[in-house]
Amino acid sequence: MGVNASVVGAVTIGDDVLIAPGAYVNQDIPSGSIVLGNPCKVIPSSDATRGYINQTA
Repeated sequence: MGVNASVVGAVTIGDDVLIAPGAYVNQDIPSGSIVLGNPCKVIPSSDATRGYINQTA
């Protein structure tokens, strides 16, 4: 989740989701998505967090 991003309301955020800085999230976000903008725009992505999360296990 990027700096100054806001998640507002009772929303569900799936796995492997990248929320960009400054995004305003006010809807459910499916797994495998990139979210940006205000209002939020959801972009499907098969590897949304690749390079951003260090999964060592």
